[in-house]
Amino acid sequence: MSKLSFPNIKCGNIFAIKRGERLLSLGAFVFFLTLNALMIAYNFRLFTKGGNLGFWGLFFDHFTVSGFDNLSYMTISRWKVYFQLYRHPLLPTFYYPLYLLNHWLMGLTGINFAIFFEAMLNVVADTYSCIFIYRIFKEVQALTTVDALLLTVFFFSFASILLTSFVPDHFAFSLLFLTMTLYVAGTAMRKQRRMKAWQSMLLSFFAAGVSLTNIVKTGLADLFVNGRHAFAPRHFLLGFVMPLAALFAIYEYQEMTFVEPDAKIQQAAKERKLKKDPKFAAKYKKEHRFVQSRIGTKVADGKFFEWTDLSSSRTDAIVENLFGESIQLHQAHRLEDVNKSRPIIVRYSSPVNYMAEALILLLFLAGVIAGRRDRFVQMCLAWFATDIILHIILGFGIIEVYIMGAHWLFIIPIAISCLVRMQQPSYLLVLTRGTVGLMALLLMAYNLYIIIPFMLEGYIAR
Repeated sequence: MSKLSFPNIKCGNIFAIKRGERLLSLGAFVFFLTLNALMIAYNFRLFTKGGNLGFWGLFFDHFTVSGFDNLSYMTISRWKVYFQLYRHPLLPTFYYPLYLLNHWLMGLTGINFAIFFEAMLNVVADTYSCIFIYRIFKEVQALTTVDALLLTVFFFSFASILLTSFVPDHFAFSLLFLTMTLYVAGTAMRKQRRMKAWQSMLLSFFAAGVSLTNIVKTGLADLFVNGRHAFAPRHFLLGFVMPLAALFAIYEYQEMTFVEPDAKIQQAAKERKLKKDPKFAAKYKKEHRFVQSRIGTKVADGKFFEWTDLSSSRTDAIVENLFGESIQLHQAHRLEDVNKSRPIIVRYSSPVNYMAEALILLLFLAGVIAGRRDRFVQMCLAWFATDIILHIILGFGIIEVYIMGAHWLFIIPIAISCLVRMQQPSYLLVLTRGTVGLMALLLMAYNLYIIIPFMLEGYIAR
């Protein structure tokens, strides 16, 4: 491959929408607004009920979208720490102002606005994630506008990314901060500059605050860009020690102030109800047995290892879930929750789905080979390796690994971008573009064909 000529990347406010991004931003905004409108329509009458209600039962019993959580709905509806703080230390604090506003509006109108607030946040996060991934292709990977747009659409046609863009879970925010980190790190690499300590500090604080494991990826980004300088005392202190210390302080305050006192109250109430209500006791035992049947052999005891699994089949998990359901939904048990009714492994009913999966994997592997000497691609592969270690080797969340695609799926189009930018015979370039374009179109149509009717059924039924 000949030496590439990268564009002159200008510094400035990364949230400012550039002239060449306006149409993309508008299109992305409308697209994600439409998807979030589907989420608003889903159980609309039920989820907008306000007042002194049991919001846990209301949302948990009537929300099922592929295993994604709806804890943000609950938090905005009634203040309580529903999130597992050791994994998501910043999320309750982030939602607290929205709870206060929603509490005031609920008192005035009797309507719960939680679904509207979450949709608003999702649309903003989704639109900027789209802008950042486009910039990665256009500026960091030096693609033409057409190729950058093509790969951006290809990325957002993946099932897990489509779902992430509108469900009330934390993944939309993870995707925002991870694509932002990739863009900041990639820009620094292409300009042959270092990431500054304040950049590492902010990215570490927000990315890890949303999902603690993201700290590994911000750390790797800093290491690939800054090399040994990443461990310079001042840089390391400001970039990583301080944000982690701040997150730990936030975690400890919430744990002692809200979680521990509430846990004692809830445990006492549950024990009383188990003794007095035989129907509740029978239902609780049945649900407990079902959940236990989903738990594999743990790596070790302790809350940090409670979702690990050494006994589930890795082959099935990789074929049907990691590179399967993450990219193209299964026709059977559509969007069911593995912790409620979905079997751990669901297989496609048509060999065409496996052919599509194989084709995408071949493009991915060819892209990795093409970009193997590119330091930015190497960094992305290091990120991907952390997810493989976490989800496949340790088995963290392996039975529903497909909902976590926002943490790693961008590596596929980034690798393919290396194929596109190669100085190769024109017919191969046309073939690559044509294949990616066709797959983007088919995946988008296929996944939306499953998603849209499912989301509207909840609205029509009520």
